[in-house]
Amino acid sequence: MSIAREYTRSLRKHLRCRAVWPPLLDVRPGDYGVFRGGVFVRIGHLTTDFGVPVVSEPGGRRAEKFQYHSEGTLGFGGAADLALGDAGAELQIALARRASFFVSVAELDVERLQSPRQIALELRERDDWPFLRYFVVGELFKGRDLLFYGSESGQAGVALRGESSELLRFQQLGKLSGSIQIASTGDCRLQYRGSPDVTAAIGLSLFRIRRVGVDPLRYRAAVDFSAGSTLVAARDEEDDDALDHLDDGDDLDDDRFDDGDTRLA
Repeated sequence: MSIAREYTRSLRKHLRCRAVWPPLLDVRPGDYGVFRGGVFVRIGHLTTDFGVPVVSEPGGRRAEKFQYHSEGTLGFGGAADLALGDAGAELQIALARRASFFVSVAELDVERLQSPRQIALELRERDDWPFLRYFVVGELFKGRDLLFYGSESGQAGVALRGESSELLRFQQLGKLSGSIQIASTGDCRLQYRGSPDVTAAIGLSLFRIRRVGVDPLRYRAAVDFSAGSTLVAARDEEDDDALDHLDDGDDLDDDRFDDGDTRLA
């Protein structure tokens, strides 16, 4: 499994959101896109491309810190070793296995769309919106001091060096002092470091927009198997919700949502 797919699966399990990939990608509430290889790929923004105004608002603090290692542990677990010395300290984080990664972020907050249902109702009236195909970013999970390192082949590692108090602060709060030095060994090609002054999005929650009175799964099946036909459905007051929220907590891979039109990639 690729790092991107394993990363988004991990965020779904522990934060109930999907991954922003690659890390540090500029994503906003109101962006829309499709899935490629089980990972969300941004195409554009609702206001720019469809003229639908969107407003975002704070959604509260999700966690004071989030640290996760691909060995399956919150924090760095047995993959990390902190060595203290008179001249300073060193925190070593192993990336020994294939598709290994770790992520750390401090002060993880949620930014969300205002009135997503109203946005969905506006888009539902348009003839050029592809129902149940595009996914809309409804929430962003944003934090400071983002640190992400990954190795596809494994047998790699990362060392953080600095004062003992600085490395302990990183382990406890996820905050990176500017004096901390970071070095990698082995095949560690994925390296992303954020800033304490600027928030970076690591995760997102998505929804789709469906036609009036049509069950999302029935409509998707009709599109998949009868692409040349027109689906006409009567309004059903019990099934008249324009929003189809993507479940963030199930165990199924997101490649089931992969879009077949490679021209969008």
